[in-house]
Amino acid sequence: MYILVSPFFKTFDEVWLMYFVPDFFQGEIKVWQIIEVPIRESLELAVVLKMDVDTWNIPKEKIKEIASTYNENIFLSNYQSEVISWMAEYYFTPIHNVVSAFFPRNLREKIKKDTFSFSAKKKTIYDYNYWSTIEFSKSQDNAYQILCWVEQKYLLHWITWAWKTEIYIQLIKDNLDNWKQSLLLIPEIILTNQISDKIKKVFWDKVIILNSTVSEAKKTEYWRDIYNDESKIIVATRSWLLYPFTNLWLIIIDEEHDNSYISSQAPRFNALELANKISDINWNKLILASWTPSVSSMYSALKWKYKLVSLLEKFVPKK
Repeated sequence: MYILVSPFFKTFDEVWLMYFVPDFFQGEIKVWQIIEVPIRESLELAVVLKMDVDTWNIPKEKIKEIASTYNENIFLSNYQSEVISWMAEYYFTPIHNVVSAFFPRNLREKIKKDTFSFSAKKKTIYDYNYWSTIEFSKSQDNAYQILCWVEQKYLLHWITWAWKTEIYIQLIKDNLDNWKQSLLLIPEIILTNQISDKIKKVFWDKVIILNSTVSEAKKTEYWRDIYNDESKIIVATRSWLLYPFTNLWLIIIDEEHDNSYISSQAPRFNALELANKISDINWNKLILASWTPSVSSMYSALKWKYKLVSLLEKFVPKK
């Protein structure tokens, strides 16, 4: 059997490489699994992209054998594998750039040194208990009820002091009651702190907060917790949309009009486009929210790509 692989690190010029899989390895190989292959004069990690491929008239004696299956537990979920292929094609970028972006640098180093374990001693126990006494206004309740409909994608248009975060909290709570993962994307660190403080008051310290201040070691720890479906509530900035969610049912993108959702580093991508693609593949609910929706999002709502939900009344707490 012949397979196509991509180098796991971005330091190689090669994008697609072909290898032969001996019979005694064939039962262990999966698509998107990390394996070890000879590249130039050394053994390097690579990701399996395709299996049972044609040799394209390449002389078989020039095709090298894989070295080992390395770690059969490290491979991507079905929706992530589709997302990686889509990103490489849609954004016209080498697929190994995309693959590397799905693994934090510290995790890549641990995988290469073979020191990463899914069963490592847990530093955080995610025993979710929440306390909430949210009382919606009429307009909040109307918006919340619509967001609970069976529609898959929404655009929430709100005004300042409409207290839309309370709606986010209730939707996350509903998701948590069903043991599903929720991802709330925020554009800037300062906003992340403001919103995360409100969410932490309800769900305590079990909320994962991911931004540029998180250490590389913590990123790997959180990657494992998300992959193992132990962490259910994640508040994060753009790049963490690439994390390995295995039970994701809700993506909320706050301030969806913000330009920081567009990545200027390789692989370049637009988080809104990527979230839409994930929702299409994974069938999770997607909510874009803004007090000044982007022209493209509002146009999409008018064309029924999103269900438009309005929250245009200020919230006045009961005395």
